[in-house]
Amino acid sequence: MNTLSLPSSTGIALLSTMVLATTVVSAPGQDQKKSFKDYKTVTGENMIRPNPYDKFIALDSALGNGTVKWKEVMNRTEVNIDPDTLKDTKVAIPAVLGFRICDGIMAIKARDAEKLNSCADHIEKLGKKLGVTDDDLRRAKMVRSFATRGEWGRVFLELGYLQQDIERVLQRESGVGGKAPVRKILYAAGWLQGARYTSGLVQQNYSVKTAGILREPLLVKELKSDLDGAGLPNEGIIKLISESMTELEKLVNVELRAPLPKESVETMAALTAKTVVACVKEAK
Repeated sequence: MNTLSLPSSTGIALLSTMVLATTVVSAPGQDQKKSFKDYKTVTGENMIRPNPYDKFIALDSALGNGTVKWKEVMNRTEVNIDPDTLKDTKVAIPAVLGFRICDGIMAIKARDAEKLNSCADHIEKLGKKLGVTDDDLRRAKMVRSFATRGEWGRVFLELGYLQQDIERVLQRESGVGGKAPVRKILYAAGWLQGARYTSGLVQQNYSVKTAGILREPLLVKELKSDLDGAGLPNEGIIKLISESMTELEKLVNVELRAPLPKESVETMAALTAKTVVACVKEAK
């Protein structure tokens, strides 16, 4: 089967795994680690974008296809905000953009073309407010087109490319007075919404196997460090996410093959939901 036009779920899983696996780099000859302390991380501008799709697939694998009602999950968890009302290009728009990119990934998992088209529309509007041009956003139309036709493998790829296009513009305009902090805010916000989706599902379907899906202390540590380095410590949304990530890092920091305790999962689900909702209320 042609993986570019109609890829299987296994093909998409492999794509996600290949991308996300590079966030942790092991030293030669040390494949069997006992602790996350033995790993090195790729940080700063070279850090891989967090993507929750691998966790969604892992949940399907652990629970069995059809167990999770993905459309219902999206309906109760997606961010509800009117992008036309937002004006703060420094913090609020990058954060909401991160939330909505994550929602778009969930829409792909849910195979919900209507929701995906709404996410793509919001991403396009928010991107333009950050100075991204129509040409840079041409893939948003492709995302909508492939979603309408049910070509979800292409949707997955095009949404990823769209995010890259937006990030490239933001990086191009970085520097003194530029948009360098935007990428850091976008990544942290996107991860937070992904953690909200995943921890809520693990809470509802807790087991040793599902709880292990949430274990990623190195990524959380680097995302928080990156966010704190954005130079905007007094901004309300930055403070909300940073303080939340301080607690979340403690919750997910368990040994390499250990699951998160049930109490930690419950705390994580409540904290991520509370923080995202607070950020949306703060966004202007």
